Amino acid sequence: MSTFRLTCAHLNELFSPELAKTKHQGEETPDNHKYHWEDELEVQDVASLEVNEQDVYVLKGSHPTQGDFAYEVPRVYLVSLNRTDGSQVQFAISNQLIQAVNRQEFPWGVHLLIELKDNEPFANPITGIYIANHDFPKQLMVNVKD
Repeated sequence: MSTFRLTCAHLNELFSPELAKTKHQGEETPDNHKYHWEDELEVQDVASLEVNEQDVYVLKGSHPTQGDFAYEVPRVYLVSLNRTDGSQVQFAISNQLIQAVNRQEFPWGVHLLIELKDNEPFANPITGIYIANHDFPKQLMVNVKD
């Protein structure tokens, strides 16, 4: 494998496939779109790919006054890529956010389409990381009332 492409698409629960099929030859229209938005991320020079459908992701970062942190995020769909230069890239999506996963193999590599539910609130703290609100580390929440 050489290239990995991840598309995360936020579903529009008001999309009507019937309307698209009967009135627009199956195509979306400006007032009947399947997705609110799509993020497409691509990693090249991938040596290996590992997918764990039920795993833990460690969200790491640095706080300006409190220093480095690392918090576990449970119940994620975790994609780990090992690149030919020895570096690693990870993508993580809370399982409760996922409506559907579609994996396709191509001569150039792998494309993974993950459709995110419309009605599940989430945070996107880092590119390629989608964490359900109730799984987000409480220590990182600012101005949130219990």
